[in-house]
This record gives sequence, C-alpha cells and structure tokens, in this order.
Amino acid sequence: MPRKLGQKRDADLGKLIEKLEEIHTELGGDEKKAEEDTNMDEFTRLKKLSARQVAEIRKMISERDDLLDASSGSGGKQSVQLSSKIREQLRSVQETHKRMQTQLHQEEKDLAKGKKKNNLTAEDVEQHNQMVDLVSKHIAECEQLEKKRYQSRVG
Repeated sequence: MPRKLGQKRDADLGKLIEKLEEIHTELGGDEKKAEEDTNMDEFTRLKKLSARQVAEIRKMISERDDLLDASSGSGGKQSVQLSSKIREQLRSVQETHKRMQTQLHQEEKDLAKGKKKNNLTAEDVEQHNQMVDLVSKHIAECEQLEKKRYQSRVG
C-alpha cells in the first residue's frame, strides 16, 4: 500500500513540475522570446505586448467573475485585489496603446517626408493604423467587461 501511495505522489509531482514549466514558458521564461523581441520593430513589439496585456486582463476578469459567482456576489478580499489588478493592467495597456499611437504618427510622418529609415510602405502604415484601432476596441471591450460588474449590481 505505501508503495502505491509513493508512486502516486511521484506522478502528481511530475504533473506539477510539467505545469510549472508550462506556466514559466507562457510567462516569458524562454530566452527565444527575448531574442525575438530584439529582432522586431518597435510597433510589432508594442502590438505583441498589448495583446499579452489584453489577454491577461480578460483572464483576470474571468477569474474575478468566477470568484464573485462562487461567493454569491461578495467575493471578499480576493475579489477586491483582482479588481485592483485589473484596473492597474487597464492603465498599463492604455499606456502601451498611447505608445503605439505615437509610433504610428512617427511612421506616418516619416512616410510623408519620404524617409526610408524603416522601409515601411503606405500599406504597412495603413495596417498599423488598423492595428491601433483594433487595440483601442479591445481596450474598450475590457473596460466594458470591468464596468459590467458594477452595472449589473445597480440595475
């Protein structure tokens, strides 16, 4: 009997280690990610950063909502902490969005002046403009999901 218990613990420990390695990889623990960041232009780096931030916000909102549903609406300390982190992440992604807009305006100026510093075409700049608009819509949606919690309590 003790042998089976030990084997089960080893198997559980192995699963936990695999899960930790997976989390480490997702959170940017790979050196490949850092290498990729150095090879991409500033706009692409900001775009990827904003995508990660929006995904994290959505995940945190989902966790908070699940916590509120499980606790009949009170949520307690954990809910308050998650809400605070969500608002902090929203401010962070808004700052990233502002930097994307600044980069886009610089690219537009460079294209208008005929500078070939970053080899962008008019189509590339238009795609960047669409990406800035899309990120803006994602941020607005996340803000709406955050506010939905408060609106559903009042109404």
